[in-house]
Amino acid sequence: MTEPRKPTLRTLGSPGKPAEPPPKRSSAEQALADKALEVLRAEFEKAIALKAKLTDEANVSSESKGRSPSEKLRSIVASLEGMSRFAIAMGLLTPAENRALFAEYMGKGLYEGWR
Repeated sequence: MTEPRKPTLRTLGSPGKPAEPPPKRSSAEQALADKALEVLRAEFEKAIALKAKLTDEANVSSESKGRSPSEKLRSIVASLEGMSRFAIAMGLLTPAENRALFAEYMGKGLYEGWR
């Protein structure tokens, strides 16, 4: 009998060259897309700041109150994922733009230290 496979974490790399050219957008659509990216970037920055704050708190305090820092961060990132799916569903962002945004913040350490 073979040994069961251990689950592995899927990692994403930097976005590659897009297979399709960016969508043709009117100036109003482009303004909405730019605003969606701006809002999502602000939320990602808040998540990065929260991660730093939670790390500092965990280093100072040995007592854990409530949820663990990783649980708190996971819920924030889940919200980011939901916001980005909404932006894609509304046609504000393309999947490629969304992947590029996530790759940018993965590079900044958003998903590091979750274990």
